[in-house]
Amino acid sequence: MLTTPLCDRLGIDLPIVQAPVGSVVTPELAAAVSNAGGLGMLALTWMSPARAVEQIRKVRSLTDRPFGINLVLDFPVDPILAACLGEGVPVVSTFWGDPGAASSMIHAAGASTCTPSDRRGRPPRPCARVRTWWSPRAGRRAGTSEGR
Repeated sequence: MLTTPLCDRLGIDLPIVQAPVGSVVTPELAAAVSNAGGLGMLALTWMSPARAVEQIRKVRSLTDRPFGINLVLDFPVDPILAACLGEGVPVVSTFWGDPGAASSMIHAAGASTCTPSDRRGRPPRPCARVRTWWSPRAGRRAGTSEGR
């Protein structure tokens, strides 16, 4: 089996992260990916905090493996993020927007975070300048890059 440092950091068996594609992702899909050894992801930006908690709890009822959530930072997500962190979500990915404040909240809660970057290691516009996979288990940043 292919194992990478990412697998070790996130507690997954395979270096596969399911894309959190808006309304097509279900708790059943995220749980199936996690049960297969990858990292299942939920897209929760456009849900109420209560609905996000329902989705997280549904995933938890279907798997005991790590999974994550995704939030688009161009929209107000603090209440949703707080609800997700309150549920102990282990991985939070962010997109479109400055991940600084969200990353601070995520790290303080002990979760891992990521912000995608392009092929040159630059965050996609209009994202801020730092991309990080950070794992409290590893006690360090797994990788960072400066953007423009």
